[in-house]
Amino acid sequence: IYNLPLLFQLDLNDNFLSGTISSAIGNLENLQFLQLEVNKFTGTIPETLGNIPNLIVLEVFGNELNGTMPDGICQNRNTQNGFIGRLTADCDPDDTPRVDCPVPECCTACPF
Repeated sequence: IYNLPLLFQLDLNDNFLSGTISSAIGNLENLQFLQLEVNKFTGTIPETLGNIPNLIVLEVFGNELNGTMPDGICQNRNTQNGFIGRLTADCDPDDTPRVDCPVPECCTACPF
């Protein structure tokens, strides 16, 4: 899947996928929509997602992710040159984020 340079939408919602999100996902340079919510992904959000220049939607809530939102993603969020318009990170059922967003306006509210 990581060798599909023209892929612009990847929707893997609600598939009970597990493991980590591969850093190779950053190779999908034409990706605009990445929807990985409601699976069983663990670990952190790959830094390489910040290298995707046209990413508009990034949804990773409903998993078991942790850590900090990569700087590259936050830099592409709501800036003059940024494109990411919708970004939902991982949250506990009580709406407590488990992915830390050091830039407050980087992550949107928890969707639960």
